[in-house]
Amino acid sequence: MKMIFDSKALWKERFSAYTTEVMRYLRYMFNDHLLFVLIIGLGAGIFYYAGWVKTLEPSFPVIPLMVILLTASIAISPVATLLQKPDVVYLIVQEKAMDAYFSQAKIASFFMQLYVFVIVLGICMPMYVEVTGIPYSQFFALFIVLALLKAWNIYFGFESMKLEDADTTWMFVRVIVNAILIYISLISAPFISIPLVLVVILASYYWIKKKTSKVTLRWEYLVDKEEARMNRFYRLVNLFTDVPHLRGTVRRRNYLDFLYQPIPYAKRKTFAYLFSRTFVRTNEYIGLYVRLTVIAVILLVFVQGFYLNIIFSLLFLYLTGFQFIPMLKHYDAQIMLRLYPIDDAYRHRSFIHFLRILLLGQAILFSLIGIAQNGTIGGMVILGINLAFVAIFTFLYAPIRMKKMYE
Repeated sequence: MKMIFDSKALWKERFSAYTTEVMRYLRYMFNDHLLFVLIIGLGAGIFYYAGWVKTLEPSFPVIPLMVILLTASIAISPVATLLQKPDVVYLIVQEKAMDAYFSQAKIASFFMQLYVFVIVLGICMPMYVEVTGIPYSQFFALFIVLALLKAWNIYFGFESMKLEDADTTWMFVRVIVNAILIYISLISAPFISIPLVLVVILASYYWIKKKTSKVTLRWEYLVDKEEARMNRFYRLVNLFTDVPHLRGTVRRRNYLDFLYQPIPYAKRKTFAYLFSRTFVRTNEYIGLYVRLTVIAVILLVFVQGFYLNIIFSLLFLYLTGFQFIPMLKHYDAQIMLRLYPIDDAYRHRSFIHFLRILLLGQAILFSLIGIAQNGTIGGMVILGINLAFVAIFTFLYAPIRMKKMYE
């Protein structure tokens, strides 16, 4: 009896496994500590954003800014195909039967990414209303336009992956089309923008359908794109907990050797040297530190204010310290590490000292920005608060968290 291949059943099985994995990792990410920090940061951000919006002048370029932000949130539309490496061998013979599978993937990708442009639109609407005087009811018309464009980007983006230069030429085409249609939607009435978007979508649908009708899927390319998409998620989760699926990359970076050369050659400093080398050579850790520091600096420079400076400084000091604590277990799986005749007390003490140096570097940098914005006295107050936080975090909070990690 001939077996009938059911691609819908395959999608349901893989999507169920995918959502189970994502929900498990999200529980680690959005723990009580992070939620507490996010609530405080979100509340402070909304309060100051509302005050800033009231100061906007009619000359403020709100429409070009919205075009850039909304285009980015719409054009970046990866399709969650959930393909795996063995599929290149075993499913390629079922390419025609996989149409239902990929249709489900496009629908799921649309709803999974729906919140992105909704959040961006919700943030931009107060600026848009304040500068242009258009009522908030325009939100629903813009939502319809953006939802149509999002669906078009997901479909057109997937179909264009059958063609060459999917990441260059066709991505550029989508960005330009999105920007033009979003701009028209922001400056015109809904009865003009919505039909125009529908006409463009229908015309491009038939065009891309005809162009790809005789082209087969590039299975290796699709698998690589899916692996890259999942690795982005794993790297994000890895900021909060260990991810066995993620393989870190290591670079020599000999130009940064001066950072750990001052560490003395002594038994008690073995782990200090090890943690320093790990930080410098491993992309996850040095990349995390640089990203958090750069984001904090940008916020502190552009969102000015004495109390806001304190809030953002403490917020990013906490995020950096909290997300670096799992680094203590980075070498737990290394059997050779157990051959070191070094007491764990040296290991924990070296890690605390290493973490303190990282946080002190950020605290001083944030305080320099505070001095430039609030004067010497205000900046010194910020510096004192930052240093007090670093002391509390490294002498009280971090040791407790480290102890719980090994219970």
